[in-house]
Amino acid sequence: MRILERSNLHQIEALSQRGGRTLSVVDLILANTVSVEIAACVAEAVGRGASFLTAAQPGGAGKTALLAALLGFLPGGVPIVTVDGPHVVAAAEEEETPQCYLAHEIGSGDWYGYLWGPVVARYLALAAGPHMVASCLHADTIEELYDALESAPLKVPRSTLLQIDFILFVHVDRVDAEARGYRRRVAAVYQSDREAGEHRPVFRWDRARDAFEAVGYEPAGSGAADLAQFLEGMAASGLRDFAALRHAYLAFREENRIA
Repeated sequence: MRILERSNLHQIEALSQRGGRTLSVVDLILANTVSVEIAACVAEAVGRGASFLTAAQPGGAGKTALLAALLGFLPGGVPIVTVDGPHVVAAAEEEETPQCYLAHEIGSGDWYGYLWGPVVARYLALAAGPHMVASCLHADTIEELYDALESAPLKVPRSTLLQIDFILFVHVDRVDAEARGYRRRVAAVYQSDREAGEHRPVFRWDRARDAFEAVGYEPAGSGAADLAQFLEGMAASGLRDFAALRHAYLAFREENRIA
């Protein structure tokens, strides 16, 4: 277990293209990038094996930081496999043991962990089986994201996109030109509605009030509420370190007998 956790941490830390410390969900909560309720909702689902994407149009908005932070809530014992080419997807299609397949970005750049072309549809289709997928891409709205993934050269079927349980959009704007301060917020969260054939909004950010709102979120059981209480305690204690928070989360799962 320790070896697996170290390997997973290495895969997550490799997401950082700008160096520095890997931010935890507590970092993002304390920065008001995400609310406790949103973090608990998505993290609880990730802990049950949910697949997710983060998205933002501009570079540096924080979509990769959010992606990394949420990976801290993987179920214990699930290895992260970085997808650095079509051969990994091909092997995953034959793998029966649950894994989390991480693409650094769904994009055309020739960089480690980037995925592009027809293989993207096969990659996202892994979420329909025993596996999780997690990645990010450039899009500011659900319409932009659907258009980017469904049109050429990716041509991802809508039925495949609906296997992605959550899609989170990040917004960034400058709030202090002189101090060069930036405000990053999770601007919208969508959850897959397979019956309706689309992702429906469950949270949104009200820019005028700088406040997060639940618009269609219906918690299933007490899991998210319990996790929200856990995250509030971690934030109050000031525990920001990614690895330490991961350790505390695994202990929380064991104490609450979460499989």
